[in-house]
Amino acid sequence: MTDRLKTIGLTLMLVLSTLVTAGPAPAAPLDEVIAGAKKEGTLSLMLSSRFPVKSMTRLENEIKKRFDVDLKIQFTPVTSMTRAVAGAIMEYKAGVVPTYDVMNLSQHVAEGTKAGIFEPVDWRSLITKDTNPDILHDHPATRDAILAYTGTLGLMYNPEKVPAAQVPKTLQELADPKWKNKLAINSSPNAWTRWAFVLGKEKLISDLRAILANGTLQGQYAEIQARYLLGEVSFCIISSIFVKNSQDKKMPAAYQSLDFADITNYSLVVRKGAKHPNAAKLVALYLASAAGSKFIVEESGAGNMYYPGNYEHDFSLQNKKQGIREVFTTREPDILDFYFSKEFKTWQKDVKLVLDTGGRKIQTKKKKTR
Repeated sequence: MTDRLKTIGLTLMLVLSTLVTAGPAPAAPLDEVIAGAKKEGTLSLMLSSRFPVKSMTRLENEIKKRFDVDLKIQFTPVTSMTRAVAGAIMEYKAGVVPTYDVMNLSQHVAEGTKAGIFEPVDWRSLITKDTNPDILHDHPATRDAILAYTGTLGLMYNPEKVPAAQVPKTLQELADPKWKNKLAINSSPNAWTRWAFVLGKEKLISDLRAILANGTLQGQYAEIQARYLLGEVSFCIISSIFVKNSQDKKMPAAYQSLDFADITNYSLVVRKGAKHPNAAKLVALYLASAAGSKFIVEESGAGNMYYPGNYEHDFSLQNKKQGIREVFTTREPDILDFYFSKEFKTWQKDVKLVLDTGGRKIQTKKKKTR
């Protein structure tokens, strides 16, 4: 019995000795980010201009409730992501401290990654339990970003004017004479060049010429939505957020993908050399979570197909039910490669020529100068 007690005693001493030698367990990666954010206390955040300034107070409160971190968010709304990433690249080349700790970008992420302006972040090791891992990027050109919301380019239509059974599901169907003068499209060649890559250049140009010859109206998104709200057109090829926006304005509006679902990912990236890198990561992590998605759709109107309870998720379910292919134009390697090729610029010129020589243009009134 005595020998047995001695053995137990020695075993306990060995276990205690091991625990003392080992010391405390290392902090989890997210815990380290939280601790760093508490020390930093602030960050500079560039987000879509759809977010009202007052929404940042709500975001600060939600960050506090979720992570017990007090942050002062310096918010800058961006109206042009193209200009924003160009400015960030200039800052990086000049060796100056970044203006923004975290930026909100779409296909521009690949351009910034190529220029080396983003901080490499292992988002997979940091995401919270309520975050859908499908929001993470795998392609080297976008891996440093984490998705915040999505947008789908397709057909908005008035269900009170167009029966569901008659709604076109392809560009070619919109060239039907019965839809003459009933359609408005975006006049920028960028998205159409992307569609040319997916559908084939000859087919896209042929379909585009046909719908333009059918009295189609051209303009910027806000302009063509205005014509839709006035009842001048029954269809718009437009970003999905305008469907929700039109519904919010009490205008009947429904959505249908054409040929394929053109999905853009809007992501968050941390700038290399950011003053407040941990606070930047923490805010990005929150906005990428289910709770963050709820904040985004309620404050800016932007949805996220990876979380239920918003129109983007509903549209994705509709696409799957109809057997429509979803094309992630800011994630798929071949499309990203096309974006940065000389071929893209050549095709863009060809598409622009088609747009410039067909359809009706929305005339914007010029301000009188004294």
